[in-house]
Amino acid sequence: MGTVMITASGKGGTGKTSFCCGAAVALCALGEKVLLVDADSGLRSLDIVLGMTDSLLFSFSDVISGRASLKEAAVRHPIVKNLRVLTAPASSKPGPWVDRQSVSAFLQNCRAHFTYTIIDCPAGLPDLISHFAAGGDRAAIVATPDYTSLRGAEQAAQIFYRQRMENVRIVVNRVRPGMIEQGDMVNIDKAMDLAGLGLLGVVPEDKDVIACGNAGQVLMLHSQGPAVRAYDNIARRLRGEKVRLMRL
Repeated sequence: MGTVMITASGKGGTGKTSFCCGAAVALCALGEKVLLVDADSGLRSLDIVLGMTDSLLFSFSDVISGRASLKEAAVRHPIVKNLRVLTAPASSKPGPWVDRQSVSAFLQNCRAHFTYTIIDCPAGLPDLISHFAAGGDRAAIVATPDYTSLRGAEQAAQIFYRQRMENVRIVVNRVRPGMIEQGDMVNIDKAMDLAGLGLLGVVPEDKDVIACGNAGQVLMLHSQGPAVRAYDNIARRLRGEKVRLMRL
């Protein structure tokens, strides 16, 4: 059976979606079969980042409701081998049939077909995250190294703890070493303390993330920047490898 990782953030603008795409593609490069699910109903954006805007028709809500099978709805990426993508409903309300029990059954179905399923949850603390958290195996909270984001990360982590999920880690994203040295940005140790979370990885600020996202290009295929190396390291850690943190 595969592993389901729920990805969340306490506030918007942390780079959560970019992280989900980067980690998913990095896992595929390591030979894993990956399903990437956009769970941000109404504000879906995975299709833009992956260059699949015209390809994704069915949503996870369609699979849960039985309107489409997982095989029909999860679309193969045109370039990245072993990656399939499932979008979110266009409506901000996924439907009354999307509840804790149905989401758990959906995630169990994903485990049976993919070695890793990564759920890109909406920013903030909506009830939908609780449904996914109840059926997930581990969680990644994506935060930037500033006080407001880290407070939100700590609150987001509580959702998973309430669902008795123990494997919850933080990804400190968009890190600028120069600002940390000057004392203008929270350092990694303090970020972990403020969020109350163990560290999954650190991702440096990288202009290629924005450039590739706007161009609909997969970052991992069009860049050799620091974010690519960070995502590769995180993917290896998800597989159980011991990988040292990048030197910033």
